[in-house]
Amino acid sequence: MTGETLISFFTSFPMWVTIIPIGICSVISCTVIVERFIYFKRIEYDYRLIIKNVLHAVKSGKVEEALLFCESYIGPIITVIKDILKSSNLPDEREGIILGSTRNAIVAIEKNVGILATIATISPMLGLFGTVTGLLKAFIALSHGGPEASSLLSYGVAEALITTILGLLVAIPSWIFYNYMVSRLDFYVREVEYISNSMSTL
Repeated sequence: MTGETLISFFTSFPMWVTIIPIGICSVISCTVIVERFIYFKRIEYDYRLIIKNVLHAVKSGKVEEALLFCESYIGPIITVIKDILKSSNLPDEREGIILGSTRNAIVAIEKNVGILATIATISPMLGLFGTVTGLLKAFIALSHGGPEASSLLSYGVAEALITTILGLLVAIPSWIFYNYMVSRLDFYVREVEYISNSMSTL
């Protein structure tokens, strides 16, 4: 494949080839952000207070009452508490139940968050691809000269800048919200560990 063939191949890319993937990334990113915000809001409880009440009921011999108390809450962390309470009569299987339940809770909490990191990484790359093809079109127009060279040069530079801006507009918020989500994940993971440690001796 000759250099001219490569140049004609890359300069033949229309701008929408870059813009559409960036647009898809923006839709996915917004969907994940909204879904995770709603999810984290739904499971936002004072777990230390919940576990305190549960332990008090269990130590009073009221395991069924503790389970009934947990029914008023939802989420994977509450499921961990329920699973541990239900395993109180299964000492041989207790450790495996705790490990499996905590692992499932962490997986549920981490769901989709990695997608934001992926989008924050690939969006500027897509923008950079559009930048390179746009500048290539501009330089080709400049080398050919002629009455249309000025307009083609301007179009190529504009395409390069637009795709760069769009890529960054998607990547920056995605990265910001990803870091926020990671901080929330760390909080909930610590809560899961606290609960499993607190209830491991029941």
